Amino acid sequence: MNTDNLVVAVSYAHDSDEFNKKVVAFVSCLREKHGYDAIMDEYLKQKETAVDFNEMMAKMIPNANKVIVLLTPKYKERADQFIGGVGDEYRIILEEIKTCPKKFIFASFVPINDEVVTRINPAALGNREIVYLSDDEQWDDLFSKLLDEPIIDFPDVANKKTKPRKKSIGFCGNKKKTDLFRETQILLCENKQILEQFGPDSLVAINNPMSSAINTWNQFKQNIIIPNNRKIVEAFESNISVLSMEEVEVYKKFKIHAEAFESCNKGEIIREGTPRFPVEFEQMIKGEK
Repeated sequence: MNTDNLVVAVSYAHDSDEFNKKVVAFVSCLREKHGYDAIMDEYLKQKETAVDFNEMMAKMIPNANKVIVLLTPKYKERADQFIGGVGDEYRIILEEIKTCPKKFIFASFVPINDEVVTRINPAALGNREIVYLSDDEQWDDLFSKLLDEPIIDFPDVANKKTKPRKKSIGFCGNKKKTDLFRETQILLCENKQILEQFGPDSLVAINNPMSSAINTWNQFKQNIIIPNNRKIVEAFESNISVLSMEEVEVYKKFKIHAEAFESCNKGEIIREGTPRFPVEFEQMIKGEK
């Protein structure tokens, strides 16, 4: 939509003098302060000396790019009964909204709540959004709808979807403690070999900081160490009933280390904030503790 020539019609029900003056002030504010070519019946009447009101209202809404409908109890009463000029406009709105739903913006000078909606919302409109026009002119919702521009900038969808972590659960979810510890030893052994060969404190990383060891380390962390840690955590969680409370406490230290290590790899925390691998966990699964 070309917003340079955007015409905004304001539809309302004549109420008290105070309310009518507020509508005039609202239209004037849109024009003078916010740059919108807003029009209303009082504005159009001044364009001609002999106005055909029925013709004027019949043209105002169809010819506008956007229509702000100011809802009040008086508007609801006349719209529901199709009385007078409001009734005529309301017929046009109900017909056009079927094909141009974004053209119409329903608004109120009164803060919106369930009680207010019941009093001002015409029955045939259903449960449509009503914009609150506050006195401080914080009308971002209104401007968003007038320009068809979103307020919240949502990012594009990533190319790769995050998949759920796989869990392997045996019969009744229980293993023998010796089997659990033995399988954990194997996984930790692989992790340890990778750490010693390519980790930040490995000889190759210390002697040649510019070597490709850092890239290899990052790949092994992502593809082997972190998955191994997840397997260990899943296995212990599934079989935690076979552990003593002392063993549970030791395991939980490893779990905290593993989750922090993964968060560090994602850049969520710094390396110095990652708890070190708990030596007592390795001692426990080897039967040394």
